[in-house]
Order: sequence, then C-alpha cells, then structure tokens
Amino acid sequence: MLVPPADILLVDDNPTNLDVLARVLRSQSHRVRTVTSGALALEAMRRQPPEVVLLDVAMPDLDGYQTCARIQEDPHLAKVPVLFISAMDGPLDKVKAFESGGRDYVTKPFAPEEVLARVEHHVNLGRLQKHLEQQNQSLLDANLKLKEIHVLKANFTAMLVHDLRSPLTSVGLTLDLLRSGQAPKPGMIDQAVDSFQRVQGLLDEMLDLHRSEHGQMPLRSDSINPVTWLQGFADQFSVRAQAEGILFQTHWPETLAPITGDRSKLDRVLHNLLSNALKFTPRGGAVKLEAAMEFGAGVEAGLRFLRIAVIDTGRGIPAEQLPFVFDPFRQSEPGDAHRGFGLGLAIVQRLVAAHHGQIRAQSQPGFGSSFTVRVPC
Repeated sequence: MLVPPADILLVDDNPTNLDVLARVLRSQSHRVRTVTSGALALEAMRRQPPEVVLLDVAMPDLDGYQTCARIQEDPHLAKVPVLFISAMDGPLDKVKAFESGGRDYVTKPFAPEEVLARVEHHVNLGRLQKHLEQQNQSLLDANLKLKEIHVLKANFTAMLVHDLRSPLTSVGLTLDLLRSGQAPKPGMIDQAVDSFQRVQGLLDEMLDLHRSEHGQMPLRSDSINPVTWLQGFADQFSVRAQAEGILFQTHWPETLAPITGDRSKLDRVLHNLLSNALKFTPRGGAVKLEAAMEFGAGVEAGLRFLRIAVIDTGRGIPAEQLPFVFDPFRQSEPGDAHRGFGLGLAIVQRLVAAHHGQIRAQSQPGFGSSFTVRVPC
C-alpha cells in the first residue's frame, strides 16, 4: 500500500465503469476524483494536478487519445502519468495510446490487482522523479551558493590586501625612523598605534569567524545586570555621539531581569551595533538604545527574554542587500567612505546565536535602520 495514498483522477463517460474502478482504488485508501469527459478532465487537472490519470479511450467529443495529447501540450501537466484503460485491445489501439503520450495500457475487463499494481508503480516512479528533481535543484542551489562565496572571498581577499597595505606602511615608516634614530613627526606614533590596532582588530574578527563556523567558540557564564551593562555603553557612546553631532537616546525600565552569558562577547555585540549606528548616521541624526523584557509565546511560552534594539536615522540599507546583511565577506561598494570588511555583523549574528538568541535587521533606505537582539534570561 502506498504511503501516503495517491491522488488519482478517473476519466470515463460510463458512470458504472467509474464506480467500479473507484471502489477498487478506494479499497487501498487512494483519494479518487471522477469526471465523465476529456474536457472535464483537463479542467480538473488544471485546478489540482493528480499523481496519475486513468483514462478511457472511447468517449464523445474529446476521446482518450485527444485528451492525452492535450495533457502533454500543457507544461504544467505533461509530467502526470496517463494510464489508458479500455476494452479496445488491438495492437494499433495501444500504439496510438503510447504515441499520444500514455505511459501504460490496461484492457477491460481488468483484474483489480493488476490495476492497483500498475497505478502504484507509476505513482512511485512519479514520486521518485519529483524527489530527484528536488535533490538536483538543491545541489544546483548549493553549487551556486559555493560559487558566490568563492567570489565573495576572492573579492574580500583583494580588498583586504589593498586596505592592509596602508596601515602597515604607516607602521613600517614609523619603525624605520625609530630604527635610524630619527624622531618621528608629530602624530606619527599615534597613527602607527591606530593602524596596528586596526590590523589586530581585523585579525581577531577573522579568527572569531573561523571559530564560530567550526564550533570552537567557548562561552563563559557571567551573570549580567542589564541596567548597569547598558548604562555603561550609554555613557561611552553618548560622548562619541555628541562629538559627532548626533543625538544619543536611551530607554529601558529601572529594573531588568539578569541574563547569563559571556560578558566580553555580548560586549562585542553591542559595541559593534552601536559603532555601526554612529558610523552610518550623519551629523544632526539620532541613535537610540532601548531595552525591555519580553515573555515568550507558543513554543517559547514560559520563557523570558531581554530585547535590545539599536535604532538609527542613518542612510539605511538597500532592500536588495538586507537579506544578506549577516553574511560574511560582504561589504559596501568600493569607494564608500564607510566601507568595512564584511565580518562585523556576521560575527555579531554568530555570537547572538551562541547565546541561544536571535538578531533581526530592519531598514528603510534614507530613513535609518534598526537591529534587534533577543537573548534568553
């Protein structure tokens, strides 16, 4: 017996024949629909394609051969197997049936066991073909994704080499002056330190990405008071925002339930989101940090979550880029003054996931973006 039962369409202008054949098929729990003409068969198939059609030959208006030919002409129906079932048992009758696109031919009177065996055989073949097509499509999609990742990594490597050359050159020039006993020009040492820290930060991000993708990112279990934790970031970033002419706002209740997680890694999450918000918000804009407790629903019923949102009035993210904002190795267009290496948000997403949380991005170009993190308490 087929599991699940098949969806079968019977086509015969004789109601008695339909009733007998339907009872045979329903005895095996198959779902059976019946129609009395070729035109009605085509209409029924277009509404809901069956897994197999049992088709009589001798019918008025459209006979079985013509009906089968019409089925083959419709690209949405051509893959549905048609089994002819007829009292016409001459060799030419069967040849004509196969030439019109039929897959099989059963003569009347029929043995119920034969009909069931042939029907189930063609249904199984159809299901196997559909499964293979789905598997093939999955492989094609995976191959395209791998090619895309390869291109992204190649572009990332080229950009990395280009962008590292400048800070390393700065460090090298400063070291050359010191080694020769000359005094560096004012600001050169600070510039070299900044360049070194930039390179070090990038290498740390690449290492973290590698660890997260290979399940090698250990987490501490720190008890964190969200109010004091958030306030610390508010104090730090409000100074930066003021210096850049950006309004910095905060909003959360006086008390929030403590969370457990790796403090240093959650620090990186919030630091990255707030830094991005300031980076992409112009002077005169605003950045808001807000938090609240949420209670789960459905499968999360009984659970509590800390929801943190970073909202800005910056330039926003183009709609076509938003679905890929957490993918590694994606960055802004070349020449963009705010171009990054495409690792920060990818690492943020993985750090949040490591804490059994979720992160969501929303954006409207020209009006700003919001990133919402949700972690369990």
